[in-house]
Amino acid sequence: MWGMRVRERGLCGAILILGIVAQVHAQGRIDPSLPPSPVTFTRTLLLFPGVDTVKDPNAVLPPLTTRQKFWLFRRRTFDYSLPIEAVMFGGASQSINYSPHYGTGPDAFGKRVASYAGSIASSSFFTDALLPSMMHQDPRYFRKGRGSFFSRVFYAIESEAVTRSDSGNMTFNSSGLLGFGMSTALSNAWYPRSSITFSSTMERYGIKLGISAALNIMREFGGTRESESIHIEPPHTQ
Repeated sequence: MWGMRVRERGLCGAILILGIVAQVHAQGRIDPSLPPSPVTFTRTLLLFPGVDTVKDPNAVLPPLTTRQKFWLFRRRTFDYSLPIEAVMFGGASQSINYSPHYGTGPDAFGKRVASYAGSIASSSFFTDALLPSMMHQDPRYFRKGRGSFFSRVFYAIESEAVTRSDSGNMTFNSSGLLGFGMSTALSNAWYPRSSITFSSTMERYGIKLGISAALNIMREFGGTRESESIHIEPPHTQ
């Protein structure tokens, strides 16, 4: 119990430190005076949707409209990559009998895959659409694209704690961090009771942050392939 509390406090402390450091060093690239522009769809490593990635380090872009933020969620969720990710996580969870504790066998594997699919979708809904719209924050990842290997890795990790507001200022990534927390809490609704404890919930929250940071590193260094630009500019959505 004591060790779990230490890890939880360490997680909170790390997030706070990253947020402070990131706000000192990061550069904003959002100009609210620009008109809405097309959303470019890319893929990272030919699998993960890159709709939330700005790959050009020199790009200066307008803020996303509310409709565009919800489009990010729809495009990431209704994509062939989601069931693939769910099967990957479900298979890894089944192989080590990690939470959620559905047991073993094909039926348990199916439940795990469905559980992870719901978790991935809900994370995107909260962190890409709902909370960024309510808090006027930008959910995209802006590649650093230059500097040493370690500086880019640190930038990718600290991006979990800092984001850009729709006004172009750097700000604490409350929509992302709170969104992962809300998604983790929501997943308790379909987890078996044996898997629902405060410590296990905090552990899953930390794992989500870790996976998201790892994806940022992939976005930072992984190749991207542009496939389409979609212009979504509804009236009265700002």
